[in-house]
Amino acid sequence: MAVHIIEQSVIPKHTGSSLCEDGLFVNENFIAVIDGVTSKGVLTWPEDLGDGTGNMTSGRYAKEVLLDALSTMPSDIDGAGAMDYLNEALARACRTRRSILKEKPEERLQAVIILYSLCRREVWAFGDCQCLINGTHYHHNKAIDSLLSQVRSLYIQTELLSGRTEASLSGHDTGREYILPLLRRQLLFANEDSPYGYDVLNGFPIHPGHVIIHPVPPCSRLVLASDGYPVLKETLAESEAALRELIEKDPLCFRENKGTKGLVKGNDSFDDRTYIRFDTL
Repeated sequence: MAVHIIEQSVIPKHTGSSLCEDGLFVNENFIAVIDGVTSKGVLTWPEDLGDGTGNMTSGRYAKEVLLDALSTMPSDIDGAGAMDYLNEALARACRTRRSILKEKPEERLQAVIILYSLCRREVWAFGDCQCLINGTHYHHNKAIDSLLSQVRSLYIQTELLSGRTEASLSGHDTGREYILPLLRRQLLFANEDSPYGYDVLNGFPIHPGHVIIHPVPPCSRLVLASDGYPVLKETLAESEAALRELIEKDPLCFRENKGTKGLVKGNDSFDDRTYIRFDTL
């Protein structure tokens, strides 16, 4: 393999790792971080466990499907072709439920991805994962997430002014409840050409040409990560320390680290998080 992996980690927000919707893939062709989109529906996956239901959230199953697809993806594929290839894998995985998913986008298998192609010496981003290339940070945030994070922050602050406490809101996030209908409505903008549109792999038509491509010079140092790290640093320890500091200061994620969800009591963080650092040779 023409890379040297320095460190890697997948840490779930839940105490049970079986619920993790993040994934990490490494083989001789690709290094990838996958972030399954948090489920906002009720369907479980897959369907073939005997009683017609499964035991995975849509985000976790999307991650598993993409991990399998990466293992068979051609090594010389280009960025746009890779997004088509991976999206088609999700389309096959949900074909028996396609009519339901057309009517209920909140039930779709959805994930974002960032990966390094060893053959092409490029990083490809589709969605809001992030990377460092020789110390330069490339983030791919969604405008609609920033907007809804501001709305949730506003609502939480009105709750505090009305007499609620941060401790009570940590057990019952009324800000998340307030924006949840909009989070479901947001799915209508998936892969749409709109100021609120955003790119996501979901088994339905996408714009593969929207893949963001970062050329990687020879002998580079790279970090690929999911958005579970609000501050991405050059080492895993530094990234974890920055996360811990933010959680300590702002566990509800409505001040320093505005988000669409905060820390749920009993969880390790507000989101799953994946990190890999490596050198290209």
